[in-house]
Amino acid sequence: MGEIYACGIYVLSYFSHRGVGYGICQRLLINLCEDTAEDSLPQSLATPGDRIPCEFTASKGLTLIMACRSAERAVTAKENLLKHLDEHISKQKNNQSASINRMLEFRRNLKVDLLSLDLANTTKTFEFCEEVTHRYPYVSHAIFNAGYAPWIGINWPRAVLAVITDYMEAVTNGETFRTQKVGITSKEGYGMTFQSNVLGHFILARHLRPLMVKSPWPARVIWTSSLVSGHALDRIDWDDLQLLKTANPYGASKYQIQLIAHYLDMESATSGTNKTPIRHLISHPGVTSTSIFLDYLNFVTAFLMNLAFYVARLFGSQDHPISWINGAIAATHLALVPSQLLNRPEEPVLYGSRATRFGKPYVGRSEIYRYSENADNAQLLVGRCDALYNELKRKRRGKSNGA
Repeated sequence: MGEIYACGIYVLSYFSHRGVGYGICQRLLINLCEDTAEDSLPQSLATPGDRIPCEFTASKGLTLIMACRSAERAVTAKENLLKHLDEHISKQKNNQSASINRMLEFRRNLKVDLLSLDLANTTKTFEFCEEVTHRYPYVSHAIFNAGYAPWIGINWPRAVLAVITDYMEAVTNGETFRTQKVGITSKEGYGMTFQSNVLGHFILARHLRPLMVKSPWPARVIWTSSLVSGHALDRIDWDDLQLLKTANPYGASKYQIQLIAHYLDMESATSGTNKTPIRHLISHPGVTSTSIFLDYLNFVTAFLMNLAFYVARLFGSQDHPISWINGAIAATHLALVPSQLLNRPEEPVLYGSRATRFGKPYVGRSEIYRYSENADNAQLLVGRCDALYNELKRKRRGKSNGA
């Protein structure tokens, strides 16, 4: 087990000022300031086993590298994050908690850095990797939570019909009535959804690999997928790598993430070049009320959507954590749970945030939907992404040599 004394945990997380990414940062700080990180404990449906001490204790240092697009919003989010942590510690101090000295030591040694990152711009993505490589000795955890969706609204007649005919499916999936714009490209000409959700993260995984290999513990990359990914599978054209033709590019990109992450996990485990294999793990937040779709609703429809979520959970749905911090539990659990309790690299699984009828969050586990028939497509995806990554690296070196 790795006790952190001379070194600290370096966690890279992409976040927005609101949403699951912010919830992940909240959960990580609250967990790591405690004597026992609650999210590191075994989960009976996801990581069953004996209670084993957490490999990561951060009293001597945690550097949380928060990647963000908007500097202004990032500063506000950082202030709110630290305020939330300070309030938690103050509450424990008032309750005369036995672990207060450790919490105060954790707070003194905590460092939160804000770095600019735009995954829809490959130049800025490479610049981000180079800055991280220059500033930090290693990265022990990378949480890929950024998400872009080309939603343009709701087909209300379809939505009403879906709710009437299959309420639970309608408020869990929603892909039959949420409309997406097809064929959106980035300024560089790549499929926008593919570049933001898949290629950008792939560049991070490949370019930061040398830094993650230096971690004192086997580094972990946690890729964020979605409950809706399987619904896009029937309409995926595997020749349409950049998802410019599919009617559901968001769901398709999330399924691509599952295939790529699992392939990279197996690749790392079987590679003889890594002394400490990097784990690539897959999580999803369940159904949460985040800004990724709220921007397309008004006050009344947003209220009704949230009400529908709570009704679904009250009537037995386990897929509705709803709040940001509850939706973050799968990612933080994968970041902190002892490695002995994780799935074997050859097992094609993903971990999902769930909640009980009354809102207690927990983690579930399932197999990647129809993985066996798409295993060859996983290799195809990684090969094509590697080709794009290597081409971009060559162009970047050429510009650098010509400067």
